[in-house]
Amino acid sequence: MNRHREIGLMKIWITAGMALASVAAMANSFTVATFADPSGTSSNPVMFVDTNAFLVYGSWSQPGLTLETPGLIGGGSVSNAQFVMSNTTITSIVSGVYAMGSGTINFTDSASNPVLNISYTKGLLVMDGGAGSSDIRLDGVVFSGPNVPAGLSQEIYNFSFANSSYNSSTFITSYTASFTSSAVPEPASMIALGAGLLALARRRRRA
Repeated sequence: MNRHREIGLMKIWITAGMALASVAAMANSFTVATFADPSGTSSNPVMFVDTNAFLVYGSWSQPGLTLETPGLIGGGSVSNAQFVMSNTTITSIVSGVYAMGSGTINFTDSASNPVLNISYTKGLLVMDGGAGSSDIRLDGVVFSGPNVPAGLSQEIYNFSFANSSYNSSTFITSYTASFTSSAVPEPASMIALGAGLLALARRRRRA
């Protein structure tokens, strides 16, 4: 099989596996926090992928980000919220698909008071996957913060990227982004993801 076609099929199957994991877990999930894309233009990015230093990171400190928090005690929304995602290492699996290391994402209000802290142990980054989008899926998530209910650990969440802009001098791709943090039991989600990756492996053997 043509190498580029094989890589393309692998990315499609991995993306499908991520989608399958999300669908399989939906019945037991609820949204902890979410925000719509606060930027909408590649000239004002939210997320960055550095394929030279093998890092993914992001931040937003401008007005315009409304963080909806239906899963926190009291619910509601936080206007002009800010966030910082720590530099997270990435390791290439195939072209455009990366395994991610551990890291944190911290949300604050406009006065820098903590709202939601998220730590994660691992993840998967698919750049320009089969659906024409780029996504981060993070696992082993632990939520903390002043209004976080007890028991939210080993969950998942997702970033969806848009408006990519690649700088060939720095090897950095910047994106705008939207975010959904869902409380989903980790074992169920990983079983579904594993099923998608198993299908990929079987397809490769037949090829």
